[in-house]
Amino acid sequence: MKVRRGIAALCLVIGVGLTAGGCSGPFRFLVAVWIGEDGKPVAEIRPCEGDRAYALGLKGRPAADPATAGKPSRPVPDTLRETSWQVDHRDGVTAAVFPLFSPPAAWQVTARGPQELRPGYRYSLDFRTVEGRETRYEAGARFTAEDLATLKPGEVWDGDAVTRKEFDERAEESC
Repeated sequence: MKVRRGIAALCLVIGVGLTAGGCSGPFRFLVAVWIGEDGKPVAEIRPCEGDRAYALGLKGRPAADPATAGKPSRPVPDTLRETSWQVDHRDGVTAAVFPLFSPPAAWQVTARGPQELRPGYRYSLDFRTVEGRETRYEAGARFTAEDLATLKPGEVWDGDAVTRKEFDERAEESC
């Protein structure tokens, strides 16, 4: 009897996991970030041809400090620690290259916190595309100021340091 309950519980857990996992689409390499000639971070989003980026946003938080288990030594409001922006344009946006902390005004962006690249922060720039009510695919890049500082001329960060040509090829293959 206990074995049947265990199997039933396992099946339930697997079923719930598969159902929840089915909500997100596959990941694609369609986001790159680098330091521009002016020393400021630049981003590129590249939805596949004919697609639009929805839920496009940047999030940045201080990396967890193992010594304090991620808690600052004194309480700091999240609004002072977190940096983010979210595109509010309901029709989504097309491919673009833009200053990371100054997305195009036409995108109707809502920003929170300091809009600057900070050492010791982990950032994610992500978007998804949709078909009807389903996510077709997701794209994003996770990075730190330190990651971007290691880039050589002609390189971008799309989750790893790659040349511009390699990013173009990855984006093309992703679509």
